Amino acid sequence: MGLLTPKNFSKRNAKNMVYPSNSAFFTTTVGGMQLSYVSALSALQNTNVYSVINRIASDVASAHFKTENTATLNRLESPSGLIGRFSFWQGALMQLCLSGNDYIPLVGQNMEHIPNSDVQINYLPGNMGIVYTVLESNDRPQMVLRQDQMLHFRLMPDPQYRYLIGRSPLESLQNALNLDDKASKSNMSAMENQINPAGQLKISNYLSDGKDLESAREEFEKANTGDNSGRLMVLPDGFDYTQLEMKTDVFKALADNSAYSADQISKAFGVPSDILGGGTSTESQHSNIDQIKATYLANLNSYVNPILDELRLKMNAPDLELDIKDMLDVDDSALINQVSNLAKAGVLGAEQAQFILTRSGFLPDNLPEFKPLTNQTKGGDDK
Repeated sequence: MGLLTPKNFSKRNAKNMVYPSNSAFFTTTVGGMQLSYVSALSALQNTNVYSVINRIASDVASAHFKTENTATLNRLESPSGLIGRFSFWQGALMQLCLSGNDYIPLVGQNMEHIPNSDVQINYLPGNMGIVYTVLESNDRPQMVLRQDQMLHFRLMPDPQYRYLIGRSPLESLQNALNLDDKASKSNMSAMENQINPAGQLKISNYLSDGKDLESAREEFEKANTGDNSGRLMVLPDGFDYTQLEMKTDVFKALADNSAYSADQISKAFGVPSDILGGGTSTESQHSNIDQIKATYLANLNSYVNPILDELRLKMNAPDLELDIKDMLDVDDSALINQVSNLAKAGVLGAEQAQFILTRSGFLPDNLPEFKPLTNQTKGGDDK
């Protein structure tokens, strides 16, 4: 009997199942109880959600692992023979952000992501451990894996499921995303209603003949749209055309709704809205860009630490680290400023500062020895 298994539960045998390549809906089973996740397709259709997940996943994936265990390092830096290192770890972070969980079996040399809907979790008798049942998919047979054979990255473990299942930040955004969707549809409807009557065409001596009115409108649109759009407008006698303008409150509603959505999504994922380029928060008004970057890097620990702890535990690499400091310092400007300030404060000497910059790769190893310029003696001063 598995964790939270309902009475009269009958285990389903999955055979010859083909799963779609697009993760339209996330589900998994814990002790026979099915858990549903957010619709990945609809979530990523929100530009703010796409932006924040893409930023987190891309930044973490661009960082490299560090450990003295060369076997583990090689496996993590070359996880798959099908896709590159960056895409593999970007996928792990995307899955983690969308569903709060990501599963990677430690079977064979080639790593792969297992869809959440393919995984069932059960306790061993006497709560001596847990097992992961991975349903068969295409040519991959069903697997029953011990806890040390499965990398299970999770965010915010849920106590309802004995901390085995993580939770996605998207769960806190259900109301905000619903409001965003409804407000966007309402605003778009308002825009269409404002835009559709693009202008007024007045015709003098109108004789209340609907066919003549429709014919006049069609001829006017034909003469001033399509290839003729933007050209000089010529009106015959008795025609008067007035361009209608869209009300500014419609644009204001769109802007306010977009800013609210960006703020809520930034808050849920722990990413400053300045990093995403949206929202109404005022971090940039009270902090410089370096402070905002530092806040962002600190918040990334919420996503990095669950991955590192799982890898350290199950891949025999207690010293494993992820070098995330260089993600936002692509030109080493932050490092140079820090070293310069420490040198000016007397904390570092010139040779120590040069050693740090050389070790970081900013200065070459074969840099010639620095020789300060000497003051040239002025003419007539020689004795």
